[in-house]
Amino acid sequence: MSEDTDHPDLKSRNRPLREDMAYQLKVWRFERVGWYVLVLILVMALGGVFSRGLLSSRNVRSDDGKVGVEYEMFHRNGSTNSMKITLTERPNSPVELELAGQLLEGFSIETLQPEPLRSRSSAQGMKLWMQTDADGQATLYITLRGDAVGLFRSQITSSGTRSVRLVQFIFP
Repeated sequence: MSEDTDHPDLKSRNRPLREDMAYQLKVWRFERVGWYVLVLILVMALGGVFSRGLLSSRNVRSDDGKVGVEYEMFHRNGSTNSMKITLTERPNSPVELELAGQLLEGFSIETLQPEPLRSRSSAQGMKLWMQTDADGQATLYITLRGDAVGLFRSQITSSGTRSVRLVQFIFP
């Protein structure tokens, strides 16, 4: 948008009020930039940058395809989000799953469904044992509550497989 400074409406006047049109033009430019920033924030929010949504949803698998995780990358402090972990192993056998890294530092686990066969803490986090079905699949649904603020890096590993790395950010 070009500005014609010779236009009579853009010249400073003294009547009926004293005006500084050069300053007024700067204020209008600043307001226009503010509107663009607000629209950008709105588009980011609708896309899921600040919580659940298209930009936040992640579906990652290990290199060998035996461990898959569906989770939200962006969280809000105090809100709950779900995580789905799928494991593929021998049919009707127990399988070990380890939640390691900073996952337990930034989140508290609200629920685990179905309940694991057993669980225990480890040096890096927590180990769970699940039972696979007749097809060799085990699925664990976890509800996480964000308890901290910042960036958290975690790994989910099953015995004998490569780890799946998660990156999650918790907003205040």
